[in-house]
Amino acid sequence: MKEQPPAGLKKQKINFFRPNWVEIDKSDFLFNLKKIKESLKKDTKVLAVIKSNAYGHGGIELAKEAAKAGIYGIAVSSIEEGISFRKAGIKAKILVFGSGYPLEYLSVATFWDLIPTISSLQGLHELSHLAKKYRKKLEFHLKVDTGMGRVGVIASDNAKIILDKIAANDDIEMSGIYTHFAVADTNPAYTQLQLDKFNEVIKYAKSLGLKFTAHAANTAAIFSSKKTHLDMVRPGIGLYGLSPFEHSQQKFKLKPVLSWKTKIIYLKKVPSGFCVSYGRTFVTNKASVIATVPVGYADGYARILSNKADVLVRGKRCPVAGRITMDMMMIDVTDVKGVSIGDEVVLIGTQGKETIKAEELAKLQSTINYEVTCSISPRVPRIIV
Repeated sequence: MKEQPPAGLKKQKINFFRPNWVEIDKSDFLFNLKKIKESLKKDTKVLAVIKSNAYGHGGIELAKEAAKAGIYGIAVSSIEEGISFRKAGIKAKILVFGSGYPLEYLSVATFWDLIPTISSLQGLHELSHLAKKYRKKLEFHLKVDTGMGRVGVIASDNAKIILDKIAANDDIEMSGIYTHFAVADTNPAYTQLQLDKFNEVIKYAKSLGLKFTAHAANTAAIFSSKKTHLDMVRPGIGLYGLSPFEHSQQKFKLKPVLSWKTKIIYLKKVPSGFCVSYGRTFVTNKASVIATVPVGYADGYARILSNKADVLVRGKRCPVAGRITMDMMMIDVTDVKGVSIGDEVVLIGTQGKETIKAEELAKLQSTINYEVTCSISPRVPRIIV
């Protein structure tokens, strides 16, 4: 006979037992999407970038919300991610970023009705071969490199050669063509140079009679220059209420979607001169109260934040005390009145009048907010609220 959980747990309806979780605010996500749409021309489409588990926010649930909100489609970073969305019942168009290598896996993408990115003559040949094999016109987007230097056919005679091949092939359909800006957040001149190159490619493609959706603008470009919007835009970080701009104010006020929370699981009073955690890097200079929380670097709370970051307890900032360990870390709660085991601790988000943003943790790590949220481990449950 299968053992039953304790009666108290039945009532709580929880599916995790370690108090360490991420809350995703669905209404704030939809608010951000609406704000982005309001900044566009009437007929400009939106391709919601839900790649890499929605930048750490929880891909499947937010993909479902984006699809219901009326968008052109969803962009993912891998075939595996696209398959997981299809298995979850998401029927929207799904574009897979990247080169598609190894090319034989294009057959997997087409089987799951995913739109592959093509960025080479070899990829085009493989897709055409599959179209003949399946006797079905296969859809794709062409990636053009205008100055990012990552993936894409170079925006020169190389692009014209592949476009000539596409125009002469009735087995495949180039439903989209796109490029990616390298410095839309910092360098308008270089972004304009990329846009000019891309517009030349678009002009040539149209001269061949090809019909497609052209897209280039990421979040930074959307808010920096309407000229980049073209037929469609690709908001990513902005959907999650985070800014791509490091030093300037974002034009549209967005709402952070993610909060990361835990609870105090252990509490002790210690004397002055007491050492905390590995390496003895934190030593109390007075009688103190040290709390332990079940969050560590295996959860994505970076070890480099040891003795640097703050968390929130009862609306008050408390410093991380000592080195962050794999599964736990300690915080100094000496100045928190009435602190007790079970108190909620906010790692990212708002509590009372205080807020800790992903940007704050990013600055302490000399990185960007993208990496902070993407680094939150899959073992930390995402709860939609």
